Amino acid sequence: MEPLLKPDRSTYSAQDFMAWRDAGTLVLTPKFQRRSVWTTPARSFLIDTLLRGMPVPPIYVRVIQAEDRKRSLKEIIDGQQRLLAVLDFIEGKYRLSRTLDAPWKGASFDTLSPEHQTHVVSYGFAAESFKGISDAQVLDIFSRLNTYAVQLNAQELRNGKFFGLFKQSVDDLARQHLQFWRLHKIFTERDFARMQEVEFTSELIIAALAGMQDKKKSIDAFYEDYDEAFAQRAVLEKRFGAVIDTINETFTDGLGDTQFRKTPLFYSLYCVIYHRMFGLPGQRVITPKRPLTVEARGQLRDAVLNLSAVLDEAKKDEAVAARYGRFIQASGSQTDNLQPRVFRFTELYRRAFE
Repeated sequence: MEPLLKPDRSTYSAQDFMAWRDAGTLVLTPKFQRRSVWTTPARSFLIDTLLRGMPVPPIYVRVIQAEDRKRSLKEIIDGQQRLLAVLDFIEGKYRLSRTLDAPWKGASFDTLSPEHQTHVVSYGFAAESFKGISDAQVLDIFSRLNTYAVQLNAQELRNGKFFGLFKQSVDDLARQHLQFWRLHKIFTERDFARMQEVEFTSELIIAALAGMQDKKKSIDAFYEDYDEAFAQRAVLEKRFGAVIDTINETFTDGLGDTQFRKTPLFYSLYCVIYHRMFGLPGQRVITPKRPLTVEARGQLRDAVLNLSAVLDEAKKDEAVAARYGRFIQASGSQTDNLQPRVFRFTELYRRAFE
């Protein structure tokens, strides 16, 4: 059995790592480390994180003796890509992405203000250092770190792939309306931890941007298409807030006790209100394109409560289930596909406003 590992917990700055590299005592690419694969947007997002003073994952280091036995070497077990992103930026090897929502977008290290340069070079990286451990122990560390890693869902994968304007917009909107999601019981705390509210916000913005979509085919494409340019961003964000405000005004007691707290039906509710106020792309249903009056909000509330009651009663009343079969099916099967979404939208809009 290998001896018990006792890591030394320290904090090192980018200046420390640069000094060790210049002295030939830093090994950034040991044989067990993966090669750097980060894109410039991903690297830019890391520098943006440092400039904002936000935390990053710790660096794992193995301290070993050099072959001449006269020096100690620091091998990077985990954190190579983070360190290379910082060191390469300081050395002027790339500029920050112009899609960053920050005053330093498009900047090189040399064009940053002296204060911001200091933030980068002096940022304290938490580090776990292991002295004299074997290759087998290094691999064991990797294995144990990954043992407790939860497999990433689709939105978490997008979060690591895209760093541009569309991502920034939906991240901001989802975060700004955290209390809304909680009030109406749309998402649980576990859902928030897995970024489900961000993915859903993406779908709502996509619907406003290009009409209702098939979820499985659309989300990644919009993240990519609007990564570097998103001209409609300000308008759509303002409209998103207006729809959310309308929902709060219409359902003062919240949606938590209704079937419309579920995301498929909430999606329909959002699209109905958006279409009524602004017009949904690709939708032929005639709309006045104006804010909902008190009367219209009352009609919408009644329609939502009635359809919610239908879904509740259908579970125990076969006659109700038969009468509203198509709506029930569209609300319970393949709910994220385009056809059920269009049917639910049409049914709710018709009941509320026609």
